[in-house]
Amino acid sequence: MTRLTNWTRESRTPTLAYRNIETDARAVLHRAPDSYVHKWRAAILVDGYPVWSRGFATKDASSLRDELEKRPEPDLRCPECPNNEVVVGQKSADGAKIQRWFECRECGYESRSAIVYGSER
Repeated sequence: MTRLTNWTRESRTPTLAYRNIETDARAVLHRAPDSYVHKWRAAILVDGYPVWSRGFATKDASSLRDELEKRPEPDLRCPECPNNEVVVGQKSADGAKIQRWFECRECGYESRSAIVYGSER
């Protein structure tokens, strides 16, 4: 198994968690809530906003590692303008879920809401 560039493993059980050395982003593979379609969920979060997420039927750590290899320095940028100073907002959803979105103060672009589960925070 090759070493991941800029990623260090924080924990292995019960969730598999990595932290990026450069950007302080987090990557998590955890057991999804019962209401979720898949039993396992992986997510890469930058400033608390999921920039990538995917559900799995089994605990598939190799798919998460493949995504981490593709993203050695994930960042949260505005797709409309060259600004990388975006603000992440949040509000409580039902149970252990939080709804998060980001907005660009420069051009006014606002992303769609994304659900973040308790294990990913």
